[in-house]
Amino acid sequence: MQVRVSRNLLMIVTMDIVLLCTSFYLAHLIRFDFDLPQWAQESFFEMLPYVLAGKIFCFYFFDLYKGMWRYTSLNDLMNIVKASTVASFVLIVFILYKNRFEMISRSVFIIDWCLTVMFLIGLRIFTRLCFEQFTEDVKLRDLFHAVQKIFRKVKGRGKGVIIIGAGDCGEKICREFRENPSVQSHVVGFLDDDVSKIGRKIHGVSVLNVIDALEHAAKSTGVDEVIIAIPSANATRMRTIVDLCKKAEVKFKTVPSMGELIDGKINISAIRNVEYRDLLGREPVTLDKKEIGNYLGNKCVLVTGAGGSIGTGLCRQICR
Repeated sequence: MQVRVSRNLLMIVTMDIVLLCTSFYLAHLIRFDFDLPQWAQESFFEMLPYVLAGKIFCFYFFDLYKGMWRYTSLNDLMNIVKASTVASFVLIVFILYKNRFEMISRSVFIIDWCLTVMFLIGLRIFTRLCFEQFTEDVKLRDLFHAVQKIFRKVKGRGKGVIIIGAGDCGEKICREFRENPSVQSHVVGFLDDDVSKIGRKIHGVSVLNVIDALEHAAKSTGVDEVIIAIPSANATRMRTIVDLCKKAEVKFKTVPSMGELIDGKINISAIRNVEYRDLLGREPVTLDKKEIGNYLGNKCVLVTGAGGSIGTGLCRQICR
């Protein structure tokens, strides 16, 4: 099997090698109270090649070099723990077979395991945090402006928004605000009628209060825009929320209803102004999708007047 070695892979492996060397050396220093005897130094340099080879092999076997650090997940962190554990076990067995730990401290490998896991997880989490603030095409000459942007967000300056609805839709919108580099605004809080959610956090952003407390929340946070992230809200509920927004004197936008979302995905581009159809006082029509699918399946459909609101809605439903 041919393995393609990229520049990024070489850089990642090099960084890991540096951390592994540091971890193994620190383990010796901690074991001997930062006063290495001569025999321990000789043991360190003798064992270092085996330690690096064994750990790098285990890391590759556990796919640590196939993931993208910018999307580091809990699964990736668990793989680091597993790979480090297996590597330490293999090294202990190897040394036990080779010289039965003569002139080699056993506790060094326990300390080394702890430091290895801590360093590797720390590096990957730090990388992900950096990518959440910087895009990969940020150049050195733009670094100062990026730092200024982060500083403004930390200080709470700039344009802030409140998301109404701390459910799945609100979570996706909040994540888009955090990860989309083209968005200048930032989420300062959520509002939700589920009182059990108040005080809890989503992506580090707190659920401030119930929806009826919008006016107080807007004044206390200083926001001037609200996003209604409740696709399942009926017309009556939408009218109530819109009235609250007008009373609080804030701008308001909404996400499309579930019927408008062709693929079910919600992102920044889907946010739009509240329209009259959102406030119509009728219950949504439930369509028999199975029967419609049997009728339209494998057919070429022509929709006249597709540029209007009704034709557009028909096209969306037919595509689904």
